[in-house]
Amino acid sequence: MAVSPCLQQDSAVAKVMVLDDNDTKRYIISSWLRRAGHTVVEAADGAEGLALLAGSPDGELPELAVVDVKLPDMSGFEVCEQIKADPRTASLPVIHISAHAIEVSDRTQGLHRGADAYLTDPIAPDELLATVTAALRYARARRRAERLAARVAALNSSTLAVYGARDGCSFAEAAASGAATLMQSPAVAVALSPDNSTLHIASASRHA
Repeated sequence: MAVSPCLQQDSAVAKVMVLDDNDTKRYIISSWLRRAGHTVVEAADGAEGLALLAGSPDGELPELAVVDVKLPDMSGFEVCEQIKADPRTASLPVIHISAHAIEVSDRTQGLHRGADAYLTDPIAPDELLATVTAALRYARARRRAERLAARVAALNSSTLAVYGARDGCSFAEAAASGAATLMQSPAVAVALSPDNSTLHIASASRHA
């Protein structure tokens, strides 16, 4: 059975942040991810990880974070909460890993405080990679659905503006503005009056 292009795109490799204060463990997890094709950035404590995210331009943010629960400066739970509280990173999937906080209550707390998955040691490479793929697939599908919903809303708004135009000039302006919003690029609309006597031209920027 052929795999749909959307599913392939949603499962594609990503930029992943690995946050763990144990050098050996961080190296092993990063190696598994790199061998699977992912790009990895590393941090050794909560402050470093949050600073890495804060300093990344919007187009270069990691798409997923693997966060150890036990860190020297704050808990992984707190790191996750701060990631989810920031609008820039709220949709970033967080996978908790732990060799110590392995009780049901620990996993429950982690998930309640925002984590998308919770793995406990010993972790098999295939289990980690499958969890990463699943989390990326869900997050990307959700973002795609949100973009589609936003485009449908913009289309409805633009259609109402066009139908509500008072004259040829406002019609062209509404059409150009709607096209720029929907296509996320500058747009020009040209409209000819019903009697073919007047040509209306309007332009709009990407953020019309």
